[in-house]
Amino acid sequence: MKTPKTAVLALASGAALLAGGASPGYAVAAPAAPAPATTASTASADAALATMLSESREEERMARDLYAALAAAHGGARPMSMIAKSEDMHYRAVGALLQRYGVSDPSAGRAAGSYAVPELQALYERWLSQGKASLAAAYAVGVELEQRDIADLRTAIAAVSPADVKSVLTRLDGASEHHLAAFRAAASGATAAPGAGWGGMGTAAGDRGTRGFGGGPGGAGMGRMSGATPGDCPMLGTATTGSAT
Repeated sequence: MKTPKTAVLALASGAALLAGGASPGYAVAAPAAPAPATTASTASADAALATMLSESREEERMARDLYAALAAAHGGARPMSMIAKSEDMHYRAVGALLQRYGVSDPSAGRAAGSYAVPELQALYERWLSQGKASLAAAYAVGVELEQRDIADLRTAIAAVSPADVKSVLTRLDGASEHHLAAFRAAASGATAAPGAGWGGMGTAAGDRGTRGFGGGPGGAGMGRMSGATPGDCPMLGTATTGSAT
């Protein structure tokens, strides 16, 4: 998902990074970030990298909370209900980087709907209000959010130096492309085929993805993906004409 603008500006100006409350329908506690691939922190972040990772963690949580709230407002509608699960994977992937680089978690102790970054707080409130108006409005919110994320992620990818951070951002960018396609498909009247599955993303360069999710009248879908090829869109490649709920 997107890297907030404040972090992008900070990254762009740095000479070289790393020189060496629940919202409606989403009343679950935020899961702890998974352990990083290494058993101990072997890297450190300068101020720009720390800011980018911190804000990205909050942004992924905001997107997860927003999609879950919009899904609840529209009777569990897809693709929001499925993409909220994907965003939780992204949230945990960034959390693993926070642990690896010794950066404090800004999401700790915060309820869904409450964010440490004022820009994200404002976006959440605006998009939640807009998206509750109708399913069409919710799909439009998803398109706007994902387009914003893609543009900002690509700026950040070009600016960062650490290979593991670049790898995670690249996979988030690929996932956002899938999500954008899903929202556009939903807006056109398509939905996921019965039994379609979707894979998770890994938390570090070279990781295998987590087990996938999926379901429907045709049975549950399960699958795995490589760490380099996001497959966490619940609709891409399985679209059929019909209700988007």
